[in-house]
Amino acid sequence: MLFNTLLLTVAAFGSSANAAAAAYAQCGGQGFTGDKTCVSGYTCVANGVYYSQCLPASNTAKPASTSKTSAAPVSTSKAASGGGSSGTTYKASFTQYGSGDTFGSGNCNTKTTACGFYTSPGYSAALSQNAFGVGPGAGAGPACGTCWKLTAQTDSSGHALSNAGNTIIVQITNLCPADGNPLCSQNGLTGTNQYGANLNFDLCLNSGANTALFGNSGVGLAVGTAVQVSCSQWSGTVVH
Repeated sequence: MLFNTLLLTVAAFGSSANAAAAAYAQCGGQGFTGDKTCVSGYTCVANGVYYSQCLPASNTAKPASTSKTSAAPVSTSKAASGGGSSGTTYKASFTQYGSGDTFGSGNCNTKTTACGFYTSPGYSAALSQNAFGVGPGAGAGPACGTCWKLTAQTDSSGHALSNAGNTIIVQITNLCPADGNPLCSQNGLTGTNQYGANLNFDLCLNSGANTALFGNSGVGLAVGTAVQVSCSQWSGTVVH
C-alpha cells in the first residue's frame, strides 16, 4: 500500500513538472507559483518584477524610441516587452478620465500617475492592465512611455462616428486597472472586453486627447484600432 502511494505521488509530481503555461498566460513574477515554462512556440518574457507572460518565440518587437522633444526614458527591455508587439494592429476601445469627467478623477496630468510622469503639452492616456504590464500599486509598467496611434471608428453601439477614421498619437502615462473595471480586464493581448477590444485607452482629458480623438462626435466612448509606434511620431513634452 505504501509502495502504491509512493508511485502515485511520483506520478503526480512528474505530471506537474511537465505542465506548461498556455499562450499569453502568466508564467512568472514576484509571488507567482504557477507554471513557469510555456507551451511550444512561446517563451516566458518578463514584464517587470511582478509579471511575466508567455509570448510568441518569434516576437521581434522593437523598442519604442524616445520622443525627439523630451520623451520619457524607456529602457530597451521594458519597451520590448510592454504594450504589445510594435506594428501589430489591435482592436481598441477609447474612454476618458480626468478633470471634468463624470467620475471626478481629478487632473490626470500630474506626477501621481502610475508611470510617475505626465505630458505637457502632448496627448496622453492610461492603458489597460493586460498591456500596461503590472497591476495597481506596482509602479511603472513596461508600457510606460510607449506611444500608440489610435483611430476611432464607431460609438459604443457600433454606429460610425461623424469623424470616423480620425487618428491621434498618445503616450502612455498611467494604468487602467482590471479589478472591478470590465473595460480594462482583458486576459492577455488576445482577450477582449465587452466591446470586443483587446486594449482600452483611457484618454487624459487634461492633455486634450479625448477632444482630439472624439472631436465633435458627442461621444465619450469609441471603438477603433490601436498600433504601437515610435515616439518620434508623438508631439509633446514629458514632465517628471
